[in-house]
Amino acid sequence: MSMQPGSTTEPISIHIPQALQAFTVRLGSFLEKNSQYDRLVCSAFVFAPATCRHHNAHASSKAKSQPRLLLLRRSSTDTAFPSLWEVPGGSIDKDDPSILHGLAREVFEETGLRLTRFVSLVGKAIKWTTTEVEGTVNKSNDIKWLKFSFEIEVAEVGGASETEQDVEKYLRSLPVDLDPLEHQGYAWVTEKEVRAFYEEGTGIAIVSKEQAGKMLEAFESRKV
Repeated sequence: MSMQPGSTTEPISIHIPQALQAFTVRLGSFLEKNSQYDRLVCSAFVFAPATCRHHNAHASSKAKSQPRLLLLRRSSTDTAFPSLWEVPGGSIDKDDPSILHGLAREVFEETGLRLTRFVSLVGKAIKWTTTEVEGTVNKSNDIKWLKFSFEIEVAEVGGASETEQDVEKYLRSLPVDLDPLEHQGYAWVTEKEVRAFYEEGTGIAIVSKEQAGKMLEAFESRKV
């Protein structure tokens, strides 16, 4: 499959494994079959180095560096979770070619990184309900949301590095291009840093403990 995340002239190829073919449908088709939900959100786990054991055992076993996960810091003026940290992602639109291509679009819009490979689905979907008020009639509606999370790879991030020093130098060179209306900063964090927030509420402030738990699932999935 190919898509144009930011250009109409330079399509990139996206590898989608057989296990994720159910997500190659459009939003409308998905919601028709899952009519108990109103909105669909997807998030992306981008690791550096990109190489993980379940698709390159030799490279992973040689690497001495800890994998880092890309987090984005929300704008300080955001009405929801200002200045807290999250992974890239967002709502899938009805005009997206597919659910997965919608996530690729979100990743590109938020980071400038070009998705090239979907590695796997991470854990179970997250479900929640919000209430919205309709215009001037003051009528409220319950909106049911569903969120899927995926480990992905991007063109700008390469494979295994030998040492922590190599990784630090490499991460500083990566071209993460933020949308200042949505995010004010980014960081490549270790599993230890995420676990500190999840277990003790210390360190980097993630949007919720539930989201931190999902990040830990993503780290664990790379060890299988």
